[in-house]
Formats: sequence, structure tokens, C-alpha cells
Amino acid sequence: MTDGKVSPGEGDVAEAAKAALGANESLGIGKLCAQILKENPEWTLSEKRLKTILKQAGLKWGDASSSEAQTEPAANGNGTSSSSKKKKKSGGSTKKGDSTIPSSRLDKDVPMPSGVRAVYFDEVKGKGLVADREFKEGETLFTEEAFVAAPPAHAYNQVASGELCTQCFLPVASSSLNVACGQKDCSARFCSRLCQSKAQSLHHTLLCPGQNPSIKPFNKYVSVHRWLSLSMVARILCRILLTHSSHPPPSLAAPSSSSSSKTSSQPDAASLEETLAHFDAFATISELERRCRNPGWSIERESFLSAMKEGHRLLVLGLDPHPATPQKGRYPIRSSFPADISQRILSWDTFLAYLGRSNLNTEAQGGMYLVHSHLNHACEPNVGVTHPPHPRAGIRQATKVAVVARRAIAPGEELFITYQDPSLSLARRRLLLWREYMFGPCACVRCERELAGLSDDERRAMESGEAWKVDKEEEGEVEKRRQHAEMLKSLEEERNAKLRSEGKEVPTDKDLRGMEDELRASLGF
Repeated sequence: MTDGKVSPGEGDVAEAAKAALGANESLGIGKLCAQILKENPEWTLSEKRLKTILKQAGLKWGDASSSEAQTEPAANGNGTSSSSKKKKKSGGSTKKGDSTIPSSRLDKDVPMPSGVRAVYFDEVKGKGLVADREFKEGETLFTEEAFVAAPPAHAYNQVASGELCTQCFLPVASSSLNVACGQKDCSARFCSRLCQSKAQSLHHTLLCPGQNPSIKPFNKYVSVHRWLSLSMVARILCRILLTHSSHPPPSLAAPSSSSSSKTSSQPDAASLEETLAHFDAFATISELERRCRNPGWSIERESFLSAMKEGHRLLVLGLDPHPATPQKGRYPIRSSFPADISQRILSWDTFLAYLGRSNLNTEAQGGMYLVHSHLNHACEPNVGVTHPPHPRAGIRQATKVAVVARRAIAPGEELFITYQDPSLSLARRRLLLWREYMFGPCACVRCERELAGLSDDERRAMESGEAWKVDKEEEGEVEKRRQHAEMLKSLEEERNAKLRSEGKEVPTDKDLRGMEDELRASLGF
């Protein structure tokens, strides 16, 4: 009870709504809510809760002419559902033109699996997948190979050393057909000649230190930091650049008439324009926009920017087809690669966009998938994603996914996966979705149901963002890190002053790791 008013039960609200709609079926949700409260002045009722109850009761109202008002709210590629897309930035911005909203578009050259179709909703909701036929529970809707994949952090060194295939990340020992790269200074191995051929056309030609010596500094940098999104950006750029190589990536578009005489093992080569279009269709946002939502950003900003700039510098050094100074050895890209395109894709702004794109779209095992990337979020998803086992090795394939129905799905239903652990609380789910995927608040059926079950004070705090944008435990950890950073800086200044007074050279930032260990030891860590 709040201010003498009560929160009515769902059955009471549904009956009151039926009575009001019986008198005027054209009432919009706002007027309908006002009418119900006029008839029941002792009640407290929000439009959001009313809409949820109407949907659960199967009732239609005046502004329910669009499909979004009569079906489960469609959580978009940016995450917010259609029902929340007009909200102001109280729980997460969903306004059109907002730079904090990831952008995406449909890609006409991506072949869609049978039984599903791609839909573009609007600038805020983005794209999604809709079922074109009925699917039974447990039925596989489609399988898909990664368009681009990079080894996750825990597997990076195993891939670099040749224990895992550089293309599919399966153990090479599981295949009697495994083969080494064979180039000088390269330890990469492949589980088969097919994987070797794929890797050459997609990334390895440029990431192999034997074929492209200029990439060595970048490879060393990644081996130290094992930064998945940076590895992913490198492989994105390689796939684009290799469209102008002697062994280009295959096209995904329908075969042209001129290729009718080719065998099925010789698909058309992908053009630069097609490849750029594929990548540009993924949901994209600047990585700096994402990082700004990290509670420790004020502490990490300087070091993270420094790390990003160094990664970018080394990528340009290793991949630029039109360098200011000639690279060592023969660069594997033809000089016909357009200079204006290379300048754009290797720019700082594009690098930040590609990092953000990687973090928004990379599946847990390190793959970006063209069809899978259409799937939007709901906290009670109707499909799940798994990695099918390899027919020969029996090990789950890191670069292939299968999308499976979690329940029966009717034609016309949008397909949803969950971007976060569904066992988390409403507040925690909202926080992580807002921070990691740049959308919110989620307004799927489950979130609306849980929101309706809160007390008035809890609901107001949740709707304003107060209850989920601030994590008290996290704030405490951030404060500890802030104090730690200040102590480290103080220690650094004291040491540098002492070295200067002794006429000794002041160490560079790269030498701070020893000082960090010293500080941690002094603090009893």
C-alpha cells in the first residue's frame, strides 16, 4: 500500500479492463489506464503493468493494432523491447539517433535457412529472425559456421603453438590428416588440408609471420594480452583485405552464371563490396561507448586507451597494404586494393567500431555468425544455442552453432535467445544487458511479469534505473581499485624522484609490472 492506495490483483485489473474496453474498444493504453483508475480511485496501476496483464489475458486495445502490442515484446538487437523503445533515458536510452544505441541492418546476400526469415523492425529495435513455419520442441532450426572466428583467451596460446587447429580450434592430434603451416617462424597447424585452405583465404595469409613478417609485433602483443576482441578485429580486417589476394575468401551470394562451369568445390570469390556489406550488417557501436558504462572506467580509461592505441598501431603496421614505409618481404595483398578503403578500415574510429562490433556479436567460443547475429534477447527465450560435436573427433565445434527450439514455436513468432544467465535477478540482468549490450531496460514478458510482482517502491526504483544501474558491491570493489591505483601512482612518483636524484634512468610504463607486484606484496595480497 502506498499513499492509502493498493495494487490490485491481475484478475481484478483484467475484469476492469474488459468492462472499460466493452464500452470503448478504441481506447489507447494511456486512456484505458486512466479510465480504470477513474473507476477504481483506490488503485495504483502503471501503464506498463496494465499492458502486461492485457497481453496475458489475450485482450486487445486501441493502440494494439501493431503486432508488437499483441505478442511477446520483441527484445531487439540492441536489447530493448519494442514496448519500451519510446522511453526516455531513465532505464537505458532507446531514442532514435542516440549514439549509445548499436546500429544494424539487413544483409540481402546472407542466405537464410529454410523456415526462418530476417526482419528489420526499425532503427531502435534493429533486425531479428521470425519463424516461417512451426517448429517442435527440440527441433534444430538451423546450423551455421562462423563467418569469422578468433581463438578465445584460454585457447590462444594452444592455437599459436599448434596444439589446436588455427582455423577450427579442434585438437590437431585428433586428426591423422593434420598438417603444419611450414612457413618460417610459424608454429600454426591445421587439422586438415581443408582447414588450411580455408585459413589461407580468410586470415592466415596475413597473420602468418612467415608470409607477412610485418605482423610479428602484433602477434607478440596479442600473445601477451590474449585479447579476444583485438584478435577478432585482426581477422575481420584480414577477411576484407584478402578479397584482393591470390586466394580470396568465398562468396556467400548465389553463384553467378559465369561460374556455372565450376565445380561445387570452387565457389565464386567474395568481392570487397560484398565482404564489407556483411560486416557492416552486424550490430555495431564504438567500443568507447561500451567502456563508458564500466563502473571502473575512470580508473581504467588511461591504461585501456593506451592498450587500444598500441594494438591499433601494431595492426596498421602489420596489415596496411599502402604503408608509408615498405614492409619487410613481399606483402600478400595485391596493390589493387583501394587506398581510400584501406585508409578507412584501418582508421582509429573504424578500429573502435570493429572492437565494439566484436564485443556485441562474438559468441562465447569466439565466433561471429551472420544468421545467428539476428537473434534478439528475451529472458525466457524460445530457442537455445549449442555447438554440435564434430563427426570425426566427437568434440564440440567451437566455430559452428546449432539453434534449437526450447519449446514449440508457431509460424510468425520471433525467435529469441538469452544474452545473459537467466537465473540472475531482474536487477542484475538489466544491469548486465545495459552495460554489455547497450540496451535497456529489457521489457520481455518475464521482465514485465517480475516487475509487476514488485512493491510500488521497488517498481519505481526499477523503472527509474535506481535499482539496477548501481551495484553497491561493485561500487565497493571500484573504490578499492581506485585506492590501489592512487597508491601505485604515488609509489611510482616516489621511485622516479629517487632515480632522478641518483642520476638514473626512469623506467617506462612497461616496467610497472614489477612495481605492481611489489605494491601488492606490501598490501598483503
